[in-house]
Amino acid sequence: MQRELELLQPQLVVAATENEKMLVVIERESKDVETKSERVRGEEALANEQAAASQALKEECEADLAEAIPALNAALAALDTLKVRLLSSGCSYAQYTQAFLVL
Repeated sequence: MQRELELLQPQLVVAATENEKMLVVIERESKDVETKSERVRGEEALANEQAAASQALKEECEADLAEAIPALNAALAALDTLKVRLLSSGCSYAQYTQAFLVL
């Protein structure tokens, strides 16, 4: 058993050397990852701020639209009523063109 351990000693030295090299690489890559992670967190915060601003704008537009839709519906209903009155009174569009020319 001692003999086997002595034969494995060079392999152990090589493995230890490779491990040290890998640790250096891992340490360097960990620093790179941390730097990139910080940058991504900053970009994420900026994106969240922009998303919040966009959401606020969306809500404002939806509120304005909620106010405008009833007015639009009322105007369309009035237009429909106006069309019905014109057609039922027997007026022709020729009479209106003369009136518009005067204006």
